[in-house]
Amino acid sequence: MFSDPSLQLGKRASKKYQDPKAWHNQFFSMVTSKIDEDIFKPLFKEGNMGAPNASVRIIVAMSILKEGFGCSDEELFEKCEFDLLTRRALGLMNLDDKLPSLDTYYLFRRRICAYYDVYGVDLMRDNFEHVAGEQVKELKISGKCVRMDSKLIGSNIARYSRYELIHRTLTKFLSHNANMELLSSNIQSKAKEYIKEDPEKTVYRSDKDALSNRLYDLGAFIHSILSLYDDTFADYDIIKRVFDDQYEIADEGKIMLRDKKKISANSLQSPFDKDASFRNKHGQNVSGYVTNITETVEENKPSIITSVQTETATKADCHMLQEGVSNSEKVTGEKVETVYADGAYQSPENRDFAERHDGMQLKTGKMQGGGRWELFLHDGDKLTVREKTTGKTFEAVKAVTKQGKFNRWRIPWNNKTGWRYFEEKDIEAFKLRQQIESLPQEEQHKRNNVEAAMFQYSFHTRNGKTRYRGLLKHRMHAYARCTWMNLRRIVISFEDPIKVLAFYIFWHFSAIFRRSACFSKFIRRLREFTTMECSGLEIQWKCQLYSKFPTF
Repeated sequence: MFSDPSLQLGKRASKKYQDPKAWHNQFFSMVTSKIDEDIFKPLFKEGNMGAPNASVRIIVAMSILKEGFGCSDEELFEKCEFDLLTRRALGLMNLDDKLPSLDTYYLFRRRICAYYDVYGVDLMRDNFEHVAGEQVKELKISGKCVRMDSKLIGSNIARYSRYELIHRTLTKFLSHNANMELLSSNIQSKAKEYIKEDPEKTVYRSDKDALSNRLYDLGAFIHSILSLYDDTFADYDIIKRVFDDQYEIADEGKIMLRDKKKISANSLQSPFDKDASFRNKHGQNVSGYVTNITETVEENKPSIITSVQTETATKADCHMLQEGVSNSEKVTGEKVETVYADGAYQSPENRDFAERHDGMQLKTGKMQGGGRWELFLHDGDKLTVREKTTGKTFEAVKAVTKQGKFNRWRIPWNNKTGWRYFEEKDIEAFKLRQQIESLPQEEQHKRNNVEAAMFQYSFHTRNGKTRYRGLLKHRMHAYARCTWMNLRRIVISFEDPIKVLAFYIFWHFSAIFRRSACFSKFIRRLREFTTMECSGLEIQWKCQLYSKFPTF
């Protein structure tokens, strides 16, 4: 009687506290209660940890709330201890219900990471798929139509110069006593000089030639000590990896600094995150990872994220489509018939996969590159080529390689060979571009609406960086964040559409006029709103705005 908050609160507060459509009650019914503790049984097998001393369901739900709120562990435990709504979301209905301790929370996460390292099984992924699958079943959401997009996400590491990267990797290796003890007294004294040095100040004070000499000396020192160790020593893998990435050995045995253009994007980015890789996407430089999100598309139903793939940043979007489709089918239990994505997902392999997949439709945005020419094949094997920018038309001449492996065509062109060649794959690509560009506007908007998921996924990042390091930690973050996004979409789907519409009109109006009093921007934003998806609830607002304001 005295520990139930609903009996102690006032009438209005008690009504909100017990409202079944409120986020905290929806979280308990659609997330907390859907978590299957049997998934995590391998962590507590006999001889390992024994029985858990706290509810696994609550611990997993806490990790989801953390990424939903975008808070620190300290703030999370404070909310779970004193916030009545957060406690109810976890199923802590009474004031005297105990919360798992901070040590238990950390130990559980460490056990998940250790289990993955040994067995390669991602238990948090299994939990995400189970919860999403239960939500899809309860809301009766179809999985026949999905859309996907990717987002680059930065690791919580500093951006180092070349000298800083090599120096900090060396000092991290030498920080282990067992590694230092193996060195002779002369080498130890030189190693201690490197440990005392501040590489950032060295880079700032040195000119180009001086810094180049220091890089050579650093590489020679690393090469001289590498033969003393093997992979049983701590951080041997990163010191060897950074040497192989940044240096090469000439025929005479001389250590040479590798040309920057020859350094792979998979090279070590930081000694504190071995999994992070580099990628430049549309001028955005990221040292970290890429997350691919797949979600359902159905009219008047919330879009539920059914697949989350987090890989190193070098993995291309087109390489994640097939797995994303398979994961979504596993969650929804239905065959995917249509996929909406951008042009980066187009590839011959994916088109073959779609054709084998019972004729699955792959509807993408504009393909990257190659849009300069129009190629028209006619009269069997004759090819007419038109340059879009100038409008010039050429009748291509049939050409065959010396090996006779495939047919191709050529037109006279001002380059080294004097010819511009076209192959059958170029013709197929042009036909595919025509097909993509002919898609109606409504179909293109379905793909564009996935941008809302990308924005929400990275909402709590700082400068595009998370607070984590390592591939598995970023996967756990992505699963938790996307589970929270699904919950928010479900909550909004139960709200009154008129209230949601009024809120978003007011929000867009106030946001624009806080930045600028330009009325045209307001109209443009309002236009975008008519076809955008607001956190999973698709609102089609049909009005005569275009006819009233044609100049905008």
